[in-house]
Amino acid sequence: MSMREEEYIEDLIGKFVVGEASEEEILELEKWSALTPENQKYLDDSLLIFERAQLSDQPDFDAEKAWENVKSRITGNDRKASFFLPVWGIAAGLALIFSLSFLLYSQFFKPEEFQFVSENEVVTQALPDQTEISLNQNSHVEVVYNERKKTGRIHLTGEVLVSIPDSKKVDWIVQTGNLLIEDIGTVFHVKAYPDSETVEVTVQEGMVRFFTETQLGITLHPGEKGTYNKAKDEFLKAEADINVTAFKTRNFSFFEEELSKVVADLMAVYETEIILDGNIASCKITVDFANEDLETILAIIAETMSLEIVTEGDQIRISGDGCF
Repeated sequence: MSMREEEYIEDLIGKFVVGEASEEEILELEKWSALTPENQKYLDDSLLIFERAQLSDQPDFDAEKAWENVKSRITGNDRKASFFLPVWGIAAGLALIFSLSFLLYSQFFKPEEFQFVSENEVVTQALPDQTEISLNQNSHVEVVYNERKKTGRIHLTGEVLVSIPDSKKVDWIVQTGNLLIEDIGTVFHVKAYPDSETVEVTVQEGMVRFFTETQLGITLHPGEKGTYNKAKDEFLKAEADINVTAFKTRNFSFFEEELSKVVADLMAVYETEIILDGNIASCKITVDFANEDLETILAIIAETMSLEIVTEGDQIRISGDGCF
């Protein structure tokens, strides 16, 4: 509902409760209240405000009876029947106007708040505008969403992948500490764990602005990663890690990548300690994996590079003779 429509409905209700609404306006108000339970509740609350705002020497107001009168007036044979409520004094009228305005904004247009927490697994949630957020393990967000203003803010601790639909309707900002990540129609990843010296933002689609209230920061495009160093209070830009969203997708792509980096990425996603024995850490491999389990991935790597895998309790050891 636009601001103009909100004001129009508020005006109709104001006329209705003081007995100044025309038959057409009453009919229109009845149709509006029947659209949703929330609309009906708002009208009922407005009538209640009227009842409580009346002067003490005025007769009691019966909301149910008022509605019966309205319905009989609209559907009955005598279309010329009048509908009047007690006349207000100026003070009571002003009280109603302020009360209705407060009720309209507080009940219908106040921001919605959500909290999502991930502990030992990835959690994916859809927000009211169909924006999707995927939280990595040990992360949580507090979301404030204002439908009327078309704005939203995600307060992040941890790691999140934000995917905004093509039909972008809301301006989203991710906030972590004093850092702000402003969406410009995109899919982007934010990594901001409290014990880390850096905050990282990676863009897959669209653009984001990575900044603070006192610094302009940097603008990031697809394939770029922005890093904020907390100690140095500075922003840096670099090429994005293609596997940054693997915690959600379980998809990996390695091109001439050293085995040490491959293992580090796998440990971050599968939370299993992998130890490299022998002179194999700098050996390079080119391979892709699409939503495979860790056992399958390691078996393919071992077969490709002629390595041996041994499981020892919670650890996995990979050994070999070196690179060929």
